[in-house]
Amino acid sequence: MEKISEAINLFKSTYNKTPEEAGFPVIGIYKRQNAFLYAVSEETIEAYKTQQNILRFMMLWYMWPLLIMFINFFDALVTYQDVLHQRCMTTYIFCSIWLILAVVLYIKVWQTRKIVKFGKTITYLKYS
Repeated sequence: MEKISEAINLFKSTYNKTPEEAGFPVIGIYKRQNAFLYAVSEETIEAYKTQQNILRFMMLWYMWPLLIMFINFFDALVTYQDVLHQRCMTTYIFCSIWLILAVVLYIKVWQTRKIVKFGKTITYLKYS
């Protein structure tokens, strides 16, 4: 309850009106961003959190295996000079699976993008 009153006071000091007056009756806390979320519904807050978690995963963990995969692939090409070598085939399979994961995550972000309209259905303010 203390955090909610802190969130309302922060919103008032920033926008000179309460979150309810601004059209954001639901208040949430997103600890990963150290932010208070002001939204029109709980569904919007959950969609925003899902979207941010997927983007964070893509930026932090998705790219490193791709980099390792390409290094392995080009090393196999230079060493064996055969695109059908076992190491190259492993890279093809890994790339296919990783691409399917990317498509699934993209679809999930696309679905949440329909719900999350920043400034219209959700906004946030950082706290310290």
